[in-house]
Amino acid sequence: MNKKSRYIFIMILGIIMNQGLSLFSDKFPVWLDTSGTALAALALEPAAGLLVGLVDNFLIAIFKNGSGSLLYYCVSASVAIIVGVIMRDREGRIRWQRIFAVIPLIIIVSTILSSVLTLWYSGGISTNKFELEYYYYFISMGLHPYISCALGIGVIKVYDTIVTAVIVALVYMLIPKTMKNVILKEEQKEGL
Repeated sequence: MNKKSRYIFIMILGIIMNQGLSLFSDKFPVWLDTSGTALAALALEPAAGLLVGLVDNFLIAIFKNGSGSLLYYCVSASVAIIVGVIMRDREGRIRWQRIFAVIPLIIIVSTILSSVLTLWYSGGISTNKFELEYYYYFISMGLHPYISCALGIGVIKVYDTIVTAVIVALVYMLIPKTMKNVILKEEQKEGL
């Protein structure tokens, strides 16, 4: 299979994962809308993850949460860059032990970005019912609304990032080797 076909297959799979898992996740305290973004960044490269995340945010904006969802593309973009860059060594090989650095980094970065955007766009009131439950819980403890917003988002980001990491690892293992970046690196050495 050529490089173009691999990219198309993985990127379409990523978009389907983002959209499908996002719909499924409405019943649970997770988003799962960056799973395909992370998969594309891991299996191919960060740029592929960036494109998958962009398409996903456009689709969410059109069919689910409105135009404000486009602002949250920076969260998807950060996931694509973190996964695509940190999970690889200089030779482009995936180093699975780096997941212990990637998960906390994604939680921190995505919580900060989501909190700032939620505070700016909607005054700290999330569209996610589970984030809202935590928000009101922290408010009831007497915390400032801004802190309650960040903590509510942060709790859900912990759940979301861990579940997303498991899903991405499982799907990555199921993808045939011919579809992964390992082959891409071999082609680069051969000058293809």
